[in-house]
Amino acid sequence: MEEPEFEIVDNKKSELARHSLDRLKALAPTFPERSLHRLACMELISERERATAREILRVAGRRASLALLLSIVALVAPVIIFVAWTFLIQDGVAIPFLEKPEPVPLAAQVVSRSTPAPVRVPTPVPEPVLLIEPLPPLLLFEPAIPGATPELE
Repeated sequence: MEEPEFEIVDNKKSELARHSLDRLKALAPTFPERSLHRLACMELISERERATAREILRVAGRRASLALLLSIVALVAPVIIFVAWTFLIQDGVAIPFLEKPEPVPLAAQVVSRSTPAPVRVPTPVPEPVLLIEPLPPLLLFEPAIPGATPELE
C-alpha cells in the first residue's frame, strides 16, 4: 500500500477504535472482503488480542514468581529455624534428660526395740465370679445314636 492508503486505514481505525473487542469481531464479517474498513477492523482486533495476551502472560509470570518464592521459603525456613534453635538453646538447659541423675542418699532406718514390728495382715483374695450361664438341658447330653433326640428327665 502506498502512503495515502495507510492514512485512510488509520482514519478508519480511529473511527472503529471506540468499539469493544467483541463488537469488532462481530463487525468484521459485515465489511466487504479486502476493504479498508475490514482491514482496519482486523488490525484493531489483532492489537487488542495481543494486548490481552501480554496482560495474561504478565499476570501468569507474577503468579509463577510468587509460587516459586513461597516454595523456596517453605523448603528453607524449617532448616533455618532448626539450626537457629540448636544454636540458641543453652547446652545444660536444653537436654537435661541425657545427664545421669545423681544418686539419692537413702536414710538409714532406725529400728527401736521398744516398739513391736508391724504385723502384716494378709489381704483376702476374692473368689472369681463366674459369668458363664449353665447350658440348657437339651445341650447337656449328646445322643448315643446320631440323629436320635435326647430324652428329658
